[in-house]
Amino acid sequence: MLNSYDIFRRRWPVIVGCLVGGALLFSLGYLVAERPFSPLLESSRQPQIYPVSAPQNHLTRKDLSKVLQRLNEKLLGCQPSIVVDQRWQVMRNGSHEWARVRFQGECRDFETLVPVLSSYKELLARDFNLRVLIHPERKAGVLNFLILDGEEVVVVGSFSASKQELILEPEVVRPQLAIVIDDMGHSLERAAEFTVLPLPLTFAIFPLLKNSLKVASHFVDHHRDIILHVPMEPRGYPLVDPGPGALFISMRDEEVSSVFLEDLEFIPGIIGVNNHMGSRLTADPQKMALVMKILKGRNLFFLDSRTIADSVAYEKAIAAGIPALQRDIFLDNVPDVEHIMEQFRALIEVARKKGSAIGIGHPYPVTATALALLPEMANRAGVEIVAVRELPKN
Repeated sequence: MLNSYDIFRRRWPVIVGCLVGGALLFSLGYLVAERPFSPLLESSRQPQIYPVSAPQNHLTRKDLSKVLQRLNEKLLGCQPSIVVDQRWQVMRNGSHEWARVRFQGECRDFETLVPVLSSYKELLARDFNLRVLIHPERKAGVLNFLILDGEEVVVVGSFSASKQELILEPEVVRPQLAIVIDDMGHSLERAAEFTVLPLPLTFAIFPLLKNSLKVASHFVDHHRDIILHVPMEPRGYPLVDPGPGALFISMRDEEVSSVFLEDLEFIPGIIGVNNHMGSRLTADPQKMALVMKILKGRNLFFLDSRTIADSVAYEKAIAAGIPALQRDIFLDNVPDVEHIMEQFRALIEVARKKGSAIGIGHPYPVTATALALLPEMANRAGVEIVAVRELPKN
């Protein structure tokens, strides 16, 4: 029988061989495994100038100087009157640091400068992988541009036209027209039919009717302008009744004041007043002066519906210092779409001659139908449709 010593003596070459082989394999594995990671290990030991997310094409100050030098050469080659001022600024964000340049100049000819900068875009995109954004504002006399390096703004440029040479084209002022829909307050359903129209209509609402407040609230909720449609005595009275809250010539001054104040306070949110009927009252200078005296100081305008040619309401409003307007065309005295379209054409012509015009319509279904066609007609005629509050007032 072999003892322990004999066993070890016979097997030691095998044991030694295994140990040497294992050591060789471990060394080889370490070398193979260590080689790909060595750059990462080295980079982790070195301070980084830019964060990992920094654009790979980030410009150095030397590169940026070269970019601006080329830009100067192109500008001076085509327009010697341009004066260039460069201001460098170092920007920092933690360990990240870059240069930004404000590049300013003066130019007398934007039409020449724009193609120069456009050609420069191609040069920068090819040689430096940069983007150039150009935004000329001819009327303002300013041309701005940006040179972008990845996500960084590296150059902020601005050229202003010489004040002596800048010639501004006069701004084209389009004629304006506005539409008022009278006699509102009877029906909420009818009000809804006009609310859906894509027009800045102004709605004149009767006081003291059962649905007046509901209709007024509906228009306010839909961001529509409302005015008080105050009833006034017509020449046909008493056969023609102007309705509740009406003002009459036979009233004493105190009575006119009391009724008119009740009308004004009945509907909240109004921005103005116009007359319903009133062919007799609006021709009376004394009564209209009293009406304007009550209206003064309330930050409301007065629109004379001109139901009679000799109305003095507009004149008395101006005399009292109240912003005043006058109706130009009644749109739907004949409730027919073709007739209303003809009235639109007349209103557009008035707007062209005067600069602005006001048309008054009523809550008829045919009026709503015709109004849907007005925007295209006005646009073709070069006339702008606006709210009454936007029109100039005397």
